[in-house]
Amino acid sequence: MPVMQTGPAAKATWNSPDSLLAAALGLFAFAAVFSVTLVELALFLALAVLLYKNYRERSLGALLPAVAGHPLALPWLIYLAACLLTALTAYYPAKGFGQLNSDFLKFLCLFTLLAAVRKEHLPRLGAIYVLGALLFVFSGLTEVAKAALEGWEKLPRANAFMNAIRFGEIMTVAFIYIVCRVLLPAAENFRREGLFYKLAAPAVFAGIILSQARGAFLALLAALLTMFVFAAGTRKKLLALAGLMLAAGVAASIFVPAVRQRLAAIVNVDRTEDTTYSSPSTAINIRFELWNLGLTMFRAHPVLGVGPDNVKKVFTKFHPEPIAYEKTWGSLHNLYIHQAAERGVVGLGALLLLFGSLFAFAVKRFRAAPGAHTLWALCVLPAFFVMNFTEISFQHVHTSFAIFLALAFAAAAEKETA
Repeated sequence: MPVMQTGPAAKATWNSPDSLLAAALGLFAFAAVFSVTLVELALFLALAVLLYKNYRERSLGALLPAVAGHPLALPWLIYLAACLLTALTAYYPAKGFGQLNSDFLKFLCLFTLLAAVRKEHLPRLGAIYVLGALLFVFSGLTEVAKAALEGWEKLPRANAFMNAIRFGEIMTVAFIYIVCRVLLPAAENFRREGLFYKLAAPAVFAGIILSQARGAFLALLAALLTMFVFAAGTRKKLLALAGLMLAAGVAASIFVPAVRQRLAAIVNVDRTEDTTYSSPSTAINIRFELWNLGLTMFRAHPVLGVGPDNVKKVFTKFHPEPIAYEKTWGSLHNLYIHQAAERGVVGLGALLLLFGSLFAFAVKRFRAAPGAHTLWALCVLPAFFVMNFTEISFQHVHTSFAIFLALAFAAAAEKETA
């Protein structure tokens, strides 16, 4: 059932609060895959319209109690309190307090979406979200196709003008939604909606493969395993789809040398010497060294850490020598180690409590209203947790905001029937 909705529904006209809110949410869903600026603009527009709508309906005072009573509120407040405490004790408090903006923005994003997204929004928002993903992935695939004309040996990673790892993560989140819509079809919102998702799947999956983002590959596997465990009715279709995906992955590893080399580097990595910029093993070797550094920081400050956003500032204190081609690094490329180094057991514990609460909420919503929209949240969260083993994806707006959109979909969904 929808959550945190107050006041009577207003009649929707082109300039009514309901229509403006739907437009803001549509912009959010469309831009979530490619533009930080647009997605933040859409978020604040949705918040403004939501506040105005409740003010006009004289239910503004009910919003705060609704937020406070939500099952995710307490874990979030504990996490924000940990962020504040560790900022106060940071090596460089100004940097620590600066990170609070990002932490609070994520809180604001999730609870705005929970309050704003309603069940009638879901089919349209889902299609808009996938349309944005398709336009974005075609940009990345076009880059690769142009390079392929000159030869396959040094094919660039699909990235669509952003970091290839981030691109792979974003496409993985979108692909999980598409898979949910294909395996659990609902009543169509527009003609041939089911065909739209089936045609979108190969393009977005190609974007994941050609991003060569190994973390995204593992994240997708985690999502599919979660789907297999929780959505028993989809298992036959899921196994058939997994077979097609595996065949496509094998074909890519055979015919695209760059993909094959990156996969081979996982098991054939030289952990001590290979840190050249272009080597497939470089990212793995750098991560091992950064993880060791993070654990060193954690051992030195186990309770409260060195402070949010302080890793780069204190880097040379703990590691005077450069790592590979950089003298200092601002990310330890593992959220859990990064949080432990920055915020100690206090911050890491608060983060794990928050992540566990998000997953418990998704499980509860899927069991209450099994369907594509609740399945997306349930399956995308384990994928997200896996992504954070090799990146700090929780601190990336593109990825975390899409995760929050999935949770809002789950909160608004009711039991779906085809």
